[in-house]
Amino acid sequence: MTFDIIILAYSKTPEQKGITQDCIDSLIKAKNNVKVNIIVLESYDESVVFNDATTIFFKEKEFNYNRSMNEGFKRSKNKYVFFCNNDLIFEDGWADACFNVFNMGYKSLSPYCTVTHPEFVESGAYIMVGYQIRFHIAGWCIGVDREMFKELGGFNEAVRFFYSDNIYAEQLKIADMKHALVCNAYVKHVEKGSSTLKSLPKQEELKLTWSQKGFYDKEVGRLWNAKKKEVLR
Repeated sequence: MTFDIIILAYSKTPEQKGITQDCIDSLIKAKNNVKVNIIVLESYDESVVFNDATTIFFKEKEFNYNRSMNEGFKRSKNKYVFFCNNDLIFEDGWADACFNVFNMGYKSLSPYCTVTHPEFVESGAYIMVGYQIRFHIAGWCIGVDREMFKELGGFNEAVRFFYSDNIYAEQLKIADMKHALVCNAYVKHVEKGSSTLKSLPKQEELKLTWSQKGFYDKEVGRLWNAKKKEVLR
């Protein structure tokens, strides 16, 4: 079994490139029976090449996180695909634990972050099912079943950055698809906040953050209304 790993990178500085390479290195070094095929979408420097990964330069005039992830999905080929931030460190056994949960029938999941979820370490829970953002759905790392994701229509591109995980949660609810937090699949989300956002001018940062709420509200309303009409039909 092989997982496709899609990582977005923005190598404006050597430090940012190093963060991505550290993520890749942890994927390669982590001990798992499941193998990984790593695809990096670099959106700043077309000359950048990452070791132990396929590097693809993908840059649009207007950055859209979900569109970039969907582009990465087009380059993938395996049954299970993970969409990842570049500032993650993966630990031994993470992929095997996620594979076990896929085998239980779940088609959407997130691994457990030892930085964000420390209060749950001693809970003894194997999985926790739900849609709460930054809890069940950890937007920095989402794993999907390929066919389910295609039926879902991919990530909704109505939002560019903020609310990307929120709108994915709504997509799952509308499709009656459960999402699981895998409590024994350990990753570490290194960066506090987004390293990409920190490098952007304030005006561009605002375009990608709270200004996205209006787009999110409008699109979610449209999706639920469409679902209601479908049910009533």
